Amino acid sequence: MQGSSKRFFSLQHPDLVTKMPFSTSHSRLSALLRPCWIPLFLWPVAWSALAIAATPPPNLQGTWDVVQVAVDQQDQSHWLYFPDDPRLLGRELRISASGISLNDDSRDCQKPVLSSLPKTSLQKFIGQSFPRPEHFQTPTYPTLSDYGLKLADAAVSPWQASCTPDASQWNHAWFILLSPDRLLTNDDNSGFVLVLRRRAGSTSIRPSFACDKAQSAAERTICTSQTLAGYDRSVTAAYHRALATAGDDTSSLKQEQISWLNTRNACNTDTECLAKSMRERVDQLMQQ
Repeated sequence: MQGSSKRFFSLQHPDLVTKMPFSTSHSRLSALLRPCWIPLFLWPVAWSALAIAATPPPNLQGTWDVVQVAVDQQDQSHWLYFPDDPRLLGRELRISASGISLNDDSRDCQKPVLSSLPKTSLQKFIGQSFPRPEHFQTPTYPTLSDYGLKLADAAVSPWQASCTPDASQWNHAWFILLSPDRLLTNDDNSGFVLVLRRRAGSTSIRPSFACDKAQSAAERTICTSQTLAGYDRSVTAAYHRALATAGDDTSSLKQEQISWLNTRNACNTDTECLAKSMRERVDQLMQQ
């Protein structure tokens, strides 16, 4: 699996798209008028008459932490991310009137405008957002359980973002507020769902090591930042995954990690240097 710059689009299966007949005979017209489920982000005309918020609603604004990365566990052949992938787990999503950003190197959404989508059930929305190809030996529409989402199938009122620039991965992304402190989203219309928890002022900083035993300026700096602590946990998770897949020969990987730690520690108190170093190390480890 390659780096995190690649994305998995909902409309990844060309066999779901059929050419429309030009004949207007009764039989073909009937076929033409049958309901046809397509990913929700391809319905811009349907949304045009719906409510539009000039900026993200206040109940969406704030800082959110990714606490689960959910993927269709019955469709592993199309994964670009794993369940709870370290490249996304622990990242922070910031939503404000001026922008939407996730600290995973994705392109920010500037001047976001959010449109309300039709009220529906959570199960129906997730299923129709990520259809499988017809030749799969599984139902066309995945379930919440298929995604490992332990959520009730409640009525939901999704929002969809329009961004400047159009190239932002957040353009056409959807948001579902499940409760004041729980949010679902899917940037870039990709085949994963992010479960997020609103960050409270009392949220503790939790790197992968005990802060009272920090031994370097870099570790002490990590212990002052939620963002850096999240990256640190991701490095540790990605390293453990790489060890598990390395087989019997782990010596070179362990030596690489020691060498990288020395490079990271050279950042000292430079937060940007630390963030860049850890983000790049996660990507390297996930490609092992």
